[in-house]
Amino acid sequence: MKAVILAAGSARRLSPLADNTHKCLLDIGGKGILEHQLDALDRYGVAEALIVVGFLKEQIQDRFGNQYRNMSLTYIENPDYATTNTVYSLYITREFFSGEDFLYLNADVVFHHELIRRILLSENASALGVEVKPCGEEEVKVIVNNNHKIQRIGKKIDIERSLGEFVGIAKFAAEMTNDFIDALKTVIDRGEKMAFFEKAVDLILDRHDLYYEDITDIPVIEIDFPEDLEKARKHILPRIIARDED
Repeated sequence: MKAVILAAGSARRLSPLADNTHKCLLDIGGKGILEHQLDALDRYGVAEALIVVGFLKEQIQDRFGNQYRNMSLTYIENPDYATTNTVYSLYITREFFSGEDFLYLNADVVFHHELIRRILLSENASALGVEVKPCGEEEVKVIVNNNHKIQRIGKKIDIERSLGEFVGIAKFAAEMTNDFIDALKTVIDRGEKMAFFEKAVDLILDRHDLYYEDITDIPVIEIDFPEDLEKARKHILPRIIARDED
C-alpha cells in the first residue's frame, strides 16, 4: 500500500505560529504532526509515501529524508502552493498512484493510529474516514445512503442532510484512479486550482462506489486555527494516550 500526504500549504490561518515552522512540524506531545502520521503508516505496513511539499519544503525534507523506519519517502514539489489547493497538489502526484490502491492524508490531521488500521481493514475498496456529527459551513461534509455509500461530498452541500465530516484520511481503490485523475484535471481545467480535491471525488460518485468508515470514536482533529492546536495538545493528545493505555 502506498500513501500520498499533502503538505504544501502555508497555513496562513495559523499565523504567527506557522510563519517560520511548517504546520505539519508543529509539536504535539513531543512529535510533529507529520511524524505522528508516519508512525501510524509505518505501524500498519505502508511501505512507500509520497509527500507533496511547497511552503518551507526544506524543513520537511531535511527532517525526514528518504526513509522513515521501514517506509521509503519521496517528495514532489507544488511550486504554486500559494495559488492552488488540494485538487492541484493531488493531481501532480497522479503518476505515483495511478493504477494502485493508495491512502490519502492531509498533513495537518492529528489522530490515533487506529484510524489508519480501520481504513485499511475496511471491507470497502474505497473508504473515507468520517466523524459523524453536526457540521457547519467550514467542514467537508458527506451525504450518504443507508448502505454507507457516499452520495455527495464537499463543503457546499446541504448541512441538514449531512452525516458528518470527512476527516482528511481515505483509501482509494486502484480501479477508480483513472477516472479520479480525469476528474481532478476537469476541475483544474475549469480554472478551479484553488478547489479542494473533494470536488473531484464528487464528480465520480456516479461511476464508483465510495463508502464512509465511521471513525467517530477515534480521537482526531484537523489543525487549521490556533485554537485547534491548543485543543489537540490539551484534549485530543490525552485521549490518544489514554486509548493506548487501555
